[in-house]
Amino acid sequence: MKFCCEKFNFFYSGDKNKGLNIRIIKYSKNFIERGGLDFDKGYFITEGYTGMIGECNKKMVIQHCPFCGSELKRRYKSDDYVQEIMDV
Repeated sequence: MKFCCEKFNFFYSGDKNKGLNIRIIKYSKNFIERGGLDFDKGYFITEGYTGMIGECNKKMVIQHCPFCGSELKRRYKSDDYVQEIMDV
């Protein structure tokens, strides 16, 4: 996989139980329809957590890489980058 920058890769690839994490979440069709969304992925910075992203205490939705400024929805279109699926 190719990342926009080394720092994004570090926080994307690191241990999700510790420190800050960058998470790429795919929304299920059901979730998209219920929420009236016009996109199928979400990009987050979270603190360390266990389980699904919905269970973490703090999270921030991001649209651009906080390190290099790349627009995430253009850069990470492939499902190969998806770490979790949201179907709540």
